[in-house]
Amino acid sequence: MKKGPKIIQISGIRGLLLTFFVMLCLTAGFIIFPAKVAMHLWNYAATTYFSIPTISLWQGLLLWAFTALSLYIINNKKSIISFHQPMELNDAEMQMLMQRIKMQKQAQRLKTMILKADEIKILKDEDKQKQETDNNQTSSNNVNEKRS
Repeated sequence: MKKGPKIIQISGIRGLLLTFFVMLCLTAGFIIFPAKVAMHLWNYAATTYFSIPTISLWQGLLLWAFTALSLYIINNKKSIISFHQPMELNDAEMQMLMQRIKMQKQAQRLKTMILKADEIKILKDEDKQKQETDNNQTSSNNVNEKRS
């Protein structure tokens, strides 16, 4: 049994404030907090281990976005990015491919011919049945005429 989507009705200022609060919490939890963590990790590594400049919260946000996007692309099974050039077909492979295409076209033509032949056969069978019933009716009419 399929259930329809739940519809949340927002009414009045109280509903709008609740919606705003929920959006603010989601933004803080999924965007600002990870950006702040990324900024602090970068700054800690920059000052402790490397001699590179520190970053601000805005740059931490960009670092978090880059990290999240990279993780999404790497974990996605259907990769968008291809790192190799497709190989070209040699002459033998191209001829084999063309033969397969020709065979598929011939098979399609044969299939349509068989379907049309079946339709013609069905029509011929129907015509024969009609003729037989007509012949039976005419012969019964002839017998009735001879009897009378």
